[in-house]
Amino acid sequence: MDNSRHPAVTDFRTFSQSADSTPPILIPRTSPATFPRVPRLFSFLLCLLPAPIAFSASATAAPVFTVDPILAKPFAQRKLQGVFVAYQPATDRWLTNDSARSQEKFLPASTFKIPNSLIALECGAIASIDEILAWDRNDRGSPAWNRDQSMRDAFRASTVWFYQELARRTGGQRMSQWLHKIYYGNADISGGIDRFWLTGSLRISAVQQIAFLRSLRDDALPFRTETMRAVKEIMIRDRRDDWTLRAKTGLTSTTVDHPVGWHVGWIETPKGPVYFATNLDAKTDREVIRARIAITYENLVHLGALPSGTTPPP
Repeated sequence: MDNSRHPAVTDFRTFSQSADSTPPILIPRTSPATFPRVPRLFSFLLCLLPAPIAFSASATAAPVFTVDPILAKPFAQRKLQGVFVAYQPATDRWLTNDSARSQEKFLPASTFKIPNSLIALECGAIASIDEILAWDRNDRGSPAWNRDQSMRDAFRASTVWFYQELARRTGGQRMSQWLHKIYYGNADISGGIDRFWLTGSLRISAVQQIAFLRSLRDDALPFRTETMRAVKEIMIRDRRDDWTLRAKTGLTSTTVDHPVGWHVGWIETPKGPVYFATNLDAKTDREVIRARIAITYENLVHLGALPSGTTPPP
């Protein structure tokens, strides 16, 4: 390995840090590399070590939002409460319909499949996005879940049992270390190693989701480059003409303290990326499953990130 040259990575600066000592919300800024990418064997061994201080961080002001009332219309038309947040690096603009809710933390639900995938691949809990895990033959009420599948399949189908198995293989110590390394939400895994993102204590805000996604998109997290690129490959949800949308949905149980639906990701356009995070209150599953994606598309069209008239794929 040639250690004389390394690609640029992202230096992290905090948006804000709460008084409860949860990890800071980070905003990436391009800087020269401060650590090398390492081979798979050494990366696996690093998973076994105590968590280092992965990045520098210093307190700065919270993001300054442009509140656009038009971004609230898709929620109002459906009589739903929620927030849409977008960040446009080309103009360094943060836009939302609700600046307060943009920093309110909720269970990530299946949006956690993004960091779960990264950590599992990096630590060797699974060999690749195409390794098949065997279905345990327990009927979970979904044909897409009731079969053997790869990470590629499970990410698309949002197969809960698959990612619960990855979390168990990773283990609590390594999982906690990695979530602190990447400053993911409050990094709290209490509530069970295979439940903490579903019904446990892990919480993340829309702003934090975007900060994490920016670092992933720029290959600036402390994972091997091939790990991040593999996860970005399985995140592709829509690709047309000259744009590509990478995303993940999430939906909590309606029995948790504040049920929400999520849609987070970014769109690559000729003018650069636009990051987004949508969350909305979930009274019933049916009203949220389509609404979270439709609201995102409508607001991205309004912002000019998607062509006029673009609707989600069936």
